[in-house]
Amino acid sequence: MPDSIVIVYWEGNKIEIGRSDRACPQETIPWKTGTIDEENSDELKEIFNHYFQMYGPLENQEVHVLILEDVFTSIIEKRIICGILLLELKCACVSFIPRVIMHCISCNATNALVIDVSAAHTTCVPIFDLRPLQKYIRYSKRGKSQLVLDDYPSGCPYTPIFFDEDYNSKIQDDDEIPVINLAKCIINSLPIDLRKPLRENIILVNVEEEYEATIRDLFKQKMDMSKIQLSKNCWRGGSIYAKTLLHAEGVNVVGVKREEFYNDPNIAPDWFDFYFRSGAKCTK
Repeated sequence: MPDSIVIVYWEGNKIEIGRSDRACPQETIPWKTGTIDEENSDELKEIFNHYFQMYGPLENQEVHVLILEDVFTSIIEKRIICGILLLELKCACVSFIPRVIMHCISCNATNALVIDVSAAHTTCVPIFDLRPLQKYIRYSKRGKSQLVLDDYPSGCPYTPIFFDEDYNSKIQDDDEIPVINLAKCIINSLPIDLRKPLRENIILVNVEEEYEATIRDLFKQKMDMSKIQLSKNCWRGGSIYAKTLLHAEGVNVVGVKREEFYNDPNIAPDWFDFYFRSGAKCTK
């Protein structure tokens, strides 16, 4: 039942939450700490509990929570979330899916290089057949915190993050690489048969629409044949996933049920692992 699936999407200092059959979140709740650890688990519990009291069913036992996670969400963080939702709030199941995949679904793409600009860093994730290519994921410390709203010749404050003509690999660290250099590095390191489909489809996340045209033009100057899209609605991808793939028959390899977690609180679904449930990865 669509109304039994609740989507959770967190970014920065806010958490968006709502039913999967809605076009947009029902609640956007401030998240003071913005981090997931044992010390702030009470705040997370209050946020989830507030939503269920306002919008949830009378009983949480049938609720399936779909977490649109950051690609670097750790197993420890997932265990904390599972403990809150499955053990304390008694939800039926929790599934974790990298939100970069939701951006692809929102843009009607199965293959893409997703570039996610956050406050502290920018992550580049190659996606093929809606699967993150773990080996080739890279990030740069260049993020929105470095934006300076002075006038640039291009009229775009993202220019130093994406295209730094003064970058010198001999004197600057590898994790300070401009995003365009990072994208080229990833594409060139891919197997030959994957380079073309990913080079031709680049999805930018968390970039304001007013700068889209400028960034697209700069990308095309540096990377020929690239199609640049701005993902504006991760929620849409989550809704589509919940309606189609999550309801498909078969084992939910990205999820863990309440009974499973109760019997083994060390278990947590990990998309990095092929089977997601490998004891070697999920119980360390």
